[in-house]
Amino acid sequence: MTVIITRLPASDADDPTIWRITDGVWQDAGPLLEYLPLADEDLVMALVAPADARTIFSALPDLEPRQAEGVARLRAIEHSIGPVHAVARHVIDDVILSATISPIVMEYGLVRLAARGLNPDIVIPAGFAVNASSEYIVRAEFDGMIWLRGPHFAIPEEPALRELLVGDKPVNDIEASVLQEMLATASALPLLNLRAGVFAKREHTVWATPLQRRWIKRLIGGLVTATIVLGLVIWTKYKVATGAENDRALAAAQKIDSTIGDITVAETQLDRSLQQKGIAKGRFAPLSSGLWRSVKAAPNVTVQEFRFGTDGILTVALAAPNAASIDTALIAIQQDGYKVTATPRQDSTGATLVELTMRMP
Repeated sequence: MTVIITRLPASDADDPTIWRITDGVWQDAGPLLEYLPLADEDLVMALVAPADARTIFSALPDLEPRQAEGVARLRAIEHSIGPVHAVARHVIDDVILSATISPIVMEYGLVRLAARGLNPDIVIPAGFAVNASSEYIVRAEFDGMIWLRGPHFAIPEEPALRELLVGDKPVNDIEASVLQEMLATASALPLLNLRAGVFAKREHTVWATPLQRRWIKRLIGGLVTATIVLGLVIWTKYKVATGAENDRALAAAQKIDSTIGDITVAETQLDRSLQQKGIAKGRFAPLSSGLWRSVKAAPNVTVQEFRFGTDGILTVALAAPNAASIDTALIAIQQDGYKVTATPRQDSTGATLVELTMRMP
């Protein structure tokens, strides 16, 4: 496992050093502006300079750990000047550690690191990355940062703060190797992580492993192939069925006219052949509808006889009190385009009769 440890940059002129730890060995990877990420880097921790993060130690013995963390975080926000991002964590017994940082500083640092391919898993105040001692005050120095760590405080080394909180207590510097061990431990077990809430690291969701993705691709490919094959089978089935029906229809048409050889023109040839043989094909409906439409339009005209021959000719006898009414019906039939012949006569009652034949145009 490879661990990257650096400092959260605070300004454009700030160019922190990148440290790469592989199998416990520290390697200086150069400044941030020249850093090139490697594919096998597993964890990134960024230290916040003591001047940029306010650290607070609280004791809330009457509350459960979760409740105590919430109260400590709210108190840290209330006692801050301006908006802050606050995080609190119950450590041991009644001790609650909390830290605040300006959202602007936090966001700026994360953006600067992201521009070089670094997305910190842990953002921790530098003071919380060093172990405290009950016998003396610890002084740590790392990448231009100097801070003091006491049992109940972590502050930048400034004369006013040192005089106020340290006083005459002994101060011991941490050796570089010891500090490196502490930082490595903090990357594995951080006391507190500012990457929470709105600044929580958004993990990339892996919906499937490479093996699962291969199987998904195979299944999708199989489904597509099965769909295509099924479509071809259905198309072939209907093609064969259509061909069989066409063959039967062509055979039936050839019984009437042996010269018909193509199903696409069989209907036209069959109509012509039936007409030549005097056989009607599907003409009764238009003839009868045309007749009844004309009779209905002529008042007092009735149909007394009605015959439809195999030759496709409709023969009817129309009756009316006078010839004018029958003429109205005959004119309407002719205007519809039908071929007609009419033979007038009178019956024994004196009514006008017309023997009428109709055929398709």
